[in-house]
Amino acid sequence: MIKEPTTSLLSAPGARGNNRILSFLRSSHLDRQLASGVPPGWSRSLATRARSITTTERCRTLAEDWEHLLQACRRPVAVRTSRLPLSRDRILAAEGEIRDMVAALSDARLESAAGVAKASLLLRDGTGPLYNPRCTTDLGVAIQNATRHIRTLPHDPALDGAGTAS
Repeated sequence: MIKEPTTSLLSAPGARGNNRILSFLRSSHLDRQLASGVPPGWSRSLATRARSITTTERCRTLAEDWEHLLQACRRPVAVRTSRLPLSRDRILAAEGEIRDMVAALSDARLESAAGVAKASLLLRDGTGPLYNPRCTTDLGVAIQNATRHIRTLPHDPALDGAGTAS
């Protein structure tokens, strides 16, 4: 008896939606790895994700999302909404740090992938300091950390003086 070939999950009806979910889950995993300091060159998928999140367009969109967050914190609170509540006071207290990070995003480059991933994860983490009033993470410090990683070039051992004449 000859069996019919099985349909792959990726080509099955409705797979497009499944692919989007898998892609989102995969991108979050890769972003967490980049944010934790795993070098983009460690794997092909990390390198691809780092290139993707540091494009001018993606960084501009991320900066606009942070600006939108600040605007939302200044608007009156909606009585009923399905969105996660914002920790408005905490966000507005960190406005200076947010604006500094937004400015840094305009100069992001591939080497900034860890910082860009940190900035993106802060926005998406519903249990983090933007949304959860019980979160103990200091938002200002987290944003400063992301900004530092956006602006800082990766460590270059050649700059440690190892190759300089005595």
